[in-house]
This record gives sequence, structure tokens and C-alpha cells, in this order.
Amino acid sequence: MMYQNLPYYEVWVKKSFLMGPKNFKWGKDEEMIPGVLVGVKATRGEPLLFEVFLHEYQASYDKVVQAAIFNKPESPDKEILMQDVGWWNCLSGNIQIYYKALYQDMKVKMYAKTGNLFEGSYKFTLDFVAPSPNEGVDITQAKWWSEHKQKNFFFDDDTGALICGPNNKMRYIDESLCTVEPKKPFFKVYEPGGVSHSPKNGIFFGDSDGDFDYEAKKSK
Repeated sequence: MMYQNLPYYEVWVKKSFLMGPKNFKWGKDEEMIPGVLVGVKATRGEPLLFEVFLHEYQASYDKVVQAAIFNKPESPDKEILMQDVGWWNCLSGNIQIYYKALYQDMKVKMYAKTGNLFEGSYKFTLDFVAPSPNEGVDITQAKWWSEHKQKNFFFDDDTGALICGPNNKMRYIDESLCTVEPKKPFFKVYEPGGVSHSPKNGIFFGDSDGDFDYEAKKSK
């Protein structure tokens, strides 16, 4: 599904981003339009597009780019670029929204592609899903684990910008569990390596004669 509903958050949208790309102001915008997050849509190879209910106009604007969305009524003085608010375009047009209960409202931080540091509290996650077999050949990277990326969302404490990052760029900070000086991750990217509960040279159970407890049959 290319569209998913989002949790309820009051937001403000830069007015210039509601007037066509030629009018976008990446820096200070003179006017911010209040609204409520409604949902988000994904197209493979492109950035996410958000739907926002602009209640003062009784209107729903369904193609708001992420860099236009803030949780503060005043536009920041500095530029907020697409490379600030997210690392990657969509891997697939099929998406799902969920939140990770352990991290709910936990402090997070992330360095963007621009080198800018953003900090806030975790809100929700968008993940990419491979198409079903009935939808044709899978040409996405949604299940190619070395390339798979989530989008973990938070609002930046300083600017109010809606930021997202993949797990390997996020830092989750819990005062009870984390140490003051964290260790530097040594982790390598997970590669699809043929690991399986049913390897090609596995144990076979086709001659179990229909026994309910086929493992018991195997042990004879």
C-alpha cells in the first residue's frame, strides 16, 4: 500500500511550500500555516509526500514535502533542506507505519547528510515492504537487507523540523540504560547469506505418514 495513516500531531507548514516548487523557501518563511498530520504516501525512488489537514481552510493538502513540516509556529532562520530531514528516497511504494514501544518519546539524535546535528524524541517509524507476488516481480530493495533502510521520525528540538533517519544514523539515548560515554559501534551491515531454518541439505519429513507429531515419527 502506497499510503498509510499517521499518528495525530499538530504541525505548521511553510506557506511557500503550498504554492508550487518555484516558490519554495528553504530558509526563513514569513508565514506558517497550522495543520494536523493525516498520512503519508510513498513512490519508489522518490521522497515521501505527506498529507496535512489545513483546518483554517477546511482543506487537505496531500503532497507536502517533509522539509516544509514543523511542530513550531515560527519558521527557523536557517535553511532546512531535503538532505537535512532525511537520508534516502523511498525503497518501495509499499509502506507500513508502526512505533517501537521501547523507544517511544526516547531522546534521539542524528547527523544529517549536510553534517547538521538534529536532536529530539522518537515518534514513529516508516518501513518499506516488498510487493506481494500478485503485484509482479519485486524490483525494490525492501528485502535486500544490506540496502534496507527504515525511516525513524522525530521533531528537532531546536528548529521544530520533522526529521527521519535510518537505524545506523540514529542514536537512542536512555538515561537508565545508557552510559555517559557510549562506545563506538563496530557493527557491520547484515548481508543475506543463505542462513535458514530449512537449508537445502536439511532434514525431510515427507514420509511421516500424516502423523500429527511428525518429529516423533522422525526419531524412530
